[in-house]
Amino acid sequence: MNKIKSICIIGQGLNGGGIERAYTSLANYYTKQKLIISIILLFKTDQFYDLDSDIKIYFPEIERAGCNKYIYAVKLLPYIRNTISNINPDVVLSFNEWYNSYVIIATMGLNISLFVTDRMSPNMKLSAVNTFAKKLIYKKAAGVIAQTTYAAEKIQESAHPKNITVIPNPVNVIKTKKVNKKKSIVTLGRLSKEKGQKYLIEAFGKLNTNEWELNIIGDGPERMNLENMVNDLCAGKVVKFHGHLKEFSQIMSEAEIFVLPSLSEGFPNALIEAMSVPLACISSDCIAGPKDIINNRINGILFKVADSDDLALKINELINDEKLRNLLATNAYNIRNTLNFKVIAGRYLSFMQKTISDKQ
Repeated sequence: MNKIKSICIIGQGLNGGGIERAYTSLANYYTKQKLIISIILLFKTDQFYDLDSDIKIYFPEIERAGCNKYIYAVKLLPYIRNTISNINPDVVLSFNEWYNSYVIIATMGLNISLFVTDRMSPNMKLSAVNTFAKKLIYKKAAGVIAQTTYAAEKIQESAHPKNITVIPNPVNVIKTKKVNKKKSIVTLGRLSKEKGQKYLIEAFGKLNTNEWELNIIGDGPERMNLENMVNDLCAGKVVKFHGHLKEFSQIMSEAEIFVLPSLSEGFPNALIEAMSVPLACISSDCIAGPKDIINNRINGILFKVADSDDLALKINELINDEKLRNLLATNAYNIRNTLNFKVIAGRYLSFMQKTISDKQ
């Protein structure tokens, strides 16, 4: 049996985001395990996440500006194919269902074991072209990796892959600092409609106290709208927009409560990171992920999706019950074991290794 020695990861870019964080973290970890890692990027982006100097990064020379997304995807095919041919890795691991089908097409006939992983909410609708392509050619991949059982079921129903497994995201443990706790609520994520921050701001404005502050980490297209909401709904309350931060352990360490108000998730990285601090966590009961992670009122609290009244009730409950906050935080800390980074990274490698071995 030939053991995997080199992995080529294909991703969208290196700017901040949950998907990017997932594959750059895996790349860094595998490099430390003495594997040869390369990353092929599909877009030219700024580099937000740090990468080991031994990782080879490839950027496209194609200009995206002014180019139709489907034409751009077609132009990527020879770039992907030629780059993979030159690298000649043992396996390819592609992140991003918007482009996984194109990567499968680009690698056909290369005798390369390609694994794809879907990262977005399983109920999120792709374009008609992507939906058709996924249904037609996902079965050509050596393996498909879903993040939740629900996601795997949806992929199986629509694309009928021949080899699929469920591997949740590992937790990137936040290195906490020894600081004094504040009456602070924190949320972390891209400021976009599907992340649901508007419902958190609405709920915060309804709280019957001005002693607690809300810290919002992240940036995105909804920032201006959210800032306007704060001005309208949170008079006399402290709300801080911190923007996109690479280092936020200080804010998380000082906080008492974390809220994930998302309308949909692929797998909520921010939630498991907050649990690793540990913080008392409140999450929307959205598809998919939170219900797989939170045992309601044991290691966190779930609230109704897009319901700011229900969220306000749950936040008020935690604000007024220190004992419950401590209980939830203590139980949440076990996420460090259940989603241990080394364990999850090992599951990726084991799945790919077993698939290759079974073919030999």
